[in-house]
Amino acid sequence: MQKKLKGFSVIELVLAAGLFSVFSLSIVLAILQGSSAGQSGIRAEVARQWAMEGLEAARAVRSQSFDLLSDTSGSGIRFEDGKWEFSGEQDEWEGYTRTVSVQPARRDEDGNIVAEEGDEDADLKLITSVVTKNNFSVEFSTYLSRREIVVAP
Repeated sequence: MQKKLKGFSVIELVLAAGLFSVFSLSIVLAILQGSSAGQSGIRAEVARQWAMEGLEAARAVRSQSFDLLSDTSGSGIRFEDGKWEFSGEQDEWEGYTRTVSVQPARRDEDGNIVAEEGDEDADLKLITSVVTKNNFSVEFSTYLSRREIVVAP
């Protein structure tokens, strides 16, 4: 009569160790991937906020004088001596690059704003703020008028 040995065989131990390794590695990779996605989301939000700041700065320049909104295909914008002003070709900060462009707005014969064809409206400018970092880019645009529009309650 043979006696049965109790315990695990070498093959069972190797299989158990392999399964444990695969399971552990997949958990570590999931955690690292989640961390990377979180960092990517933070970078995207910083880019959005910086692009919006470019539009708000252009709005502040318009508040000083609409005539300070001279046409440019791309410029930096900075806050100096208590006011915003266009300066240089672009802004750079921690790997982000921002350019703010000012272009004349165009209207068709019915007075509607159009992208390309039509007559230039001397009292309306298209402001575009673009922020890029590595392979990510965000762009916001708005129109600014010579006259501030006030909506009565």
